[in-house]
Amino acid sequence: MTAEIKPIYGIERIRLATAVPLETPFSVFVFPSTYCNFKCVYCAHAFSPAELKEKYGLERQNMSLETFEHVLVQLAEFPQRLKLLSLTGQGEPLMNKNIAAMVSMAKRANVAERIEIISNGRLLSREMADALVAAGLDSLRISLQGLSAEKYRTIGGVKLAYDNFVDNIRYYHRRKGNAALYVKIMDVALGPGDEARFYQQFGDCSDRMYVERMLPAYAGVPLTDGMQVDYDRYGRRIEQRKVCPLPFYMLGVFPNGDVEPCDTIYKPVILGNVHHQRLLEMWQGDVLRNFWQQHLRGDRHDNARCANCNAPDDVSHPEDLLDADAAEIMRRLADGTRK
Repeated sequence: MTAEIKPIYGIERIRLATAVPLETPFSVFVFPSTYCNFKCVYCAHAFSPAELKEKYGLERQNMSLETFEHVLVQLAEFPQRLKLLSLTGQGEPLMNKNIAAMVSMAKRANVAERIEIISNGRLLSREMADALVAAGLDSLRISLQGLSAEKYRTIGGVKLAYDNFVDNIRYYHRRKGNAALYVKIMDVALGPGDEARFYQQFGDCSDRMYVERMLPAYAGVPLTDGMQVDYDRYGRRIEQRKVCPLPFYMLGVFPNGDVEPCDTIYKPVILGNVHHQRLLEMWQGDVLRNFWQQHLRGDRHDNARCANCNAPDDVSHPEDLLDADAAEIMRRLADGTRK
């Protein structure tokens, strides 16, 4: 086994409370697609397109290369490069036929230290693998939904030629060069003895692998509705967090160009649209500042969409927590200090 057993998020982190407010966000998540070819039982995409729109306001779209070009031009206007540009979002990015071209464009624009995709891997054919490698993708994270065709039917709601799927992952691993390949699986997708099988199957064809805990990531999904947890998806025990760290270090861009201060499905506030405003102006603007202040005051749940979101207790890491430093960060905001 050559893979490390570690969480597949970026583990080289600084203490966020000492760094905010930032001149440049650490991460921008660009959503190439809000379509998904899976219907995972713990995900919002288990619902129909009409229900997705009604419950979450999510419309299924693919981002055009024109919109993506707007994003890249505007990212170049920030004082520093991003640490991460993730071509990921509330859908399956490989469903955008231009995904390899988007990676190539982002690499040429040199706006981020690392270009990443998070995918369910179903469309990772050998041709797609070769295209992503040629485009210069820095890291690929694959989310597994089981270790058999039967598990993919029950968890992902899809028919999958499982052995061929694994062969394609192995092909990408052989071809990827210096790029990173991470694989992870939710505990709900594992049966008896499957955790050992997971490490056996992918331990020699990935760089890092991990079993994550299922949490109520999407309000209203029957499988997790009303679920009470005291741990995050990495199994760490937590206390309920008042301040969501995500809007203090990231932006999310939907396929139509709408920009939110995180990467969630909810669009808690629209900062603008890349076809009409500049990302730098949104990052420096009053809409985002007021949103930050609402969180720092402890009033996050006054935003109905934030009230439905579990991200602070799901994907926030110990180095990102801001609750204890909220008053000091408010003072910095009042002083107009950015780092």
